Amino acid sequence: VERAAEAAINARSEVREAYSAYRNSFDIAKHYRDEIVPLNKRIAEENLLRYNGMLIGVFDLLADARSQITSVNSYIESLRDYWIAQSDLQMALIGKPSLAAAARTSPASTGRPDH
Repeated sequence: VERAAEAAINARSEVREAYSAYRNSFDIAKHYRDEIVPLNKRIAEENLLRYNGMLIGVFDLLADARSQITSVNSYIESLRDYWIAQSDLQMALIGKPSLAAAARTSPASTGRPDH
């Protein structure tokens, strides 16, 4: 009975941790999507206007483009972290696969030859 109670407590803890990671990664990805990337795009547009008015040089424009690319790459990485956290949460909700389930889906039990 105590082992069953311990397993239930561990399962709830794992789900709480997975949900916390999921929620944090979602908030970060949303922040990049809604605030950082549009702000950098607007800054790039303004710098292009300043470049066209000959107020800044080519190198300033290139540095700004590099920072915009960096922010988009950071958004993509945060989105990747979000999808990983979501799959971890789904796995925590489903539970860990058991060895009995793995044995049932082995090639020997399906009758298909192993290639």
